[in-house]
Amino acid sequence: MGSGKQGMSMRTAALFQFGSKYMSMAAQIVITMVLARLIAPEDFGLVAIVTVFTGLFSFLSDMGVGVAIVQYRDLTEEDYGALFGFSTLLALGLTAAFCAVSPLIAAFYGDSRLIALCCAASPQLFFATLNMVPSGLMLKERRFDAIGIRLVCATVVSGAVAIGLACAGAGCYALVVQSALSAFIVLVWNLGTRGVSRVSLRFKAPLKRIFSYSAYQFGFSLINYFSRNLDNMLIGRFMGSVQLGYYDKAYKLTGYPLSAFSSVIGSIIQPYMAEHQDEPDAIFNCFMKIEKLLSLVGAAVAAVFLCASSEIIQAFYGPDWESAIPVFAVLGVSVYFQMIGNPSGAFFLSLGRTDYMFRVGLINTCITIAGLCVGLAGGSILTVSYGIAAAYCLHMFSIAYFLVHKGFGQGYGCLKAFLPELCCSITAALICGLVFSFVELSLIASLVAKIALVGLLLLAGYKATGQLCHFKALAKR
Repeated sequence: MGSGKQGMSMRTAALFQFGSKYMSMAAQIVITMVLARLIAPEDFGLVAIVTVFTGLFSFLSDMGVGVAIVQYRDLTEEDYGALFGFSTLLALGLTAAFCAVSPLIAAFYGDSRLIALCCAASPQLFFATLNMVPSGLMLKERRFDAIGIRLVCATVVSGAVAIGLACAGAGCYALVVQSALSAFIVLVWNLGTRGVSRVSLRFKAPLKRIFSYSAYQFGFSLINYFSRNLDNMLIGRFMGSVQLGYYDKAYKLTGYPLSAFSSVIGSIIQPYMAEHQDEPDAIFNCFMKIEKLLSLVGAAVAAVFLCASSEIIQAFYGPDWESAIPVFAVLGVSVYFQMIGNPSGAFFLSLGRTDYMFRVGLINTCITIAGLCVGLAGGSILTVSYGIAAAYCLHMFSIAYFLVHKGFGQGYGCLKAFLPELCCSITAALICGLVFSFVELSLIASLVAKIALVGLLLLAGYKATGQLCHFKALAKR
């Protein structure tokens, strides 16, 4: 197989990623809106439980190999073939293990339906494990055009199949088939675009070579996964699948801006910044430009989510999901901090400091567990939301210390650059809340009016404080 497109600029790659992500997200929003009206909240809650464990096993399947392939420039085709052979054995073992532990998962939640549902979801784990080497090669060779088209196709095809199954009465099984089919399409696409030749089982040497780098990254990913999913695990256990359904849909809705902005940018940072791993100042300059853009966007998103939480939930999911409205409003405030913190892992990887990244993961997991315990003590999904939102805000302190101070060797004064948009966001949210406490409109009219008002207030604030120039500066990169 050829080596792919090495000459694509970072700006072009970002355009490909943003374009495909927005198309995929638009399709996923439509698919979710349809499925939310065909499938009960309880079924969504059951699938949320299964997703926690398939995601956990997926992290076990990667073991940091994918990012190591991107970072290490001296790996050969023989090494890639050996690593793919390793992933094949791992895929078989993990899939069998997941099915074997399904009775334990069902017993923990007291719901026997989870046994069959876990087994039905196991193909997703198998395909995701096989994909770790091809996916790493796609990123290393910067094939962002193929990655973008792949994402849209997988979303549309799997979503259409899920809707068809839901209409036929498949319920929660429609959702697990959607995930498994999407993973299968991604695997087939990757192998067709950048396959692996000379597959072998002589993987000891390449694994040993990348171990010190991938081990810390794997440890961070595993810890971060628990940090991000422990709420679903415990809400499902102590509050039931119905309450988990409400919480999970609200949480996932706040995740769209992360997918649309910070995750897209984060996915292209390492393939380009890895070339500058011995130039921390160059990586820091890129960091500040990207973080400033995410700060400007995140401040706007948080203000809109807070002001229009009721309209957004009802427009997306329908009137049966009103219990998710206050949860969404609380979690929406934390979106700002999640957006600017999300790409930090890519910068740790680019610096080659996966040890710092691992420490951040440990600290932030402890913070999340503390917030979750306080929220669970409150006895409702709303108090859990307060605890989780507060934890996400506090995560920024450890990121600032280990990345900005230790990794880049910079003072904390550089973070003052993000204060103007925060002030503008708070002001816009307060004014919007005050205005619409006296105004009543229909659902869609209210949603449009609130977004427009917040947008105009922020635009005026950004212009008055000179923030708009940062969009132009980043576009020139």
